[in-house]
Amino acid sequence: MKKIFGAVVAGAMLTASAAFAEITIGLSVDQLFESRVAVNDGIKAEAADRGYDVIEVVADGDAQQQNAQIQSLIAQGVDAILVCAVDQNTIERALLAAKRADIPVVAYDRDLPDSRVVQAFVGPDSLIDGRLAGEYTADVLAGKEGPITIVELIGALNDQNGIDRSKGFREGIASLENVNLIEVPTDWDSARALSGTQNAFQANPDVAAVFAATDTHIPAVETVLTDLGKLMPTGKDGHVVITGVNGSNDGYQAVLSGTADAFVVMGTEATGRKAVDLAAKILAGESVDRLNYVGGNLYTAADAEANKAKIWGAPK
Repeated sequence: MKKIFGAVVAGAMLTASAAFAEITIGLSVDQLFESRVAVNDGIKAEAADRGYDVIEVVADGDAQQQNAQIQSLIAQGVDAILVCAVDQNTIERALLAAKRADIPVVAYDRDLPDSRVVQAFVGPDSLIDGRLAGEYTADVLAGKEGPITIVELIGALNDQNGIDRSKGFREGIASLENVNLIEVPTDWDSARALSGTQNAFQANPDVAAVFAATDTHIPAVETVLTDLGKLMPTGKDGHVVITGVNGSNDGYQAVLSGTADAFVVMGTEATGRKAVDLAAKILAGESVDRLNYVGGNLYTAADAEANKAKIWGAPK
């Protein structure tokens, strides 16, 4: 009996294992850049830990292509779709097809709040991340007298992360008086960040601080300050306070060198792993929260190097 029972158990385990391994996640990615790759790596790591397969498609910033790619994932019979949409509005047509095929959809990094399909979202708490940078800026400039000119390099305004980082930053600097906020739209483009920063400093030579919605734009700020002879390290007279959000190597190196004062690092791996966990729970028939946020951490030169392992863009 023991041998028969053992054989039955072993067979059941093999059957369960086979079913477990048959789950396939469709990963629909807007485009690839450092932070997105870091989140996707978290997705793939969690999927591997669970024995799931992943089919990844990348739209290269083309919303219509993403629609077609999602249709392809549906045709391939994926069990769930994780999507980071190129555009909040254009993607819905393909997601409705997934719903008709009874395929759950989880949005990551960029929420689709008006979608009738998306069952859960996980991403950075961009409101908190922007607020952390704003509060740090306000603390540094708290004793400054007179008008305070701040340049804000704004991300894409069709991206909720860009909207929320801006809103959070403004909430963070609300304690400062006499603020002259100069808005520089970038649409996440470094060339626009450079030209916009140049124009802002030409029109406002007394800029006290710069906030970059993505710290990948900090090199553009460094270039402008160098050209103007105003690139001073933290603690020196004339230093322009620089903060950013992301966690890239650009931000890390700028903070270590003393060019930038602080940066907020997103929890990229945790976001990716949570996306897979949400999909798994939905597939298992469990209820999940619609909104799930992963807050970032602010680092300065005093603690960035010690926390290098937590900073996704830092050299490993």
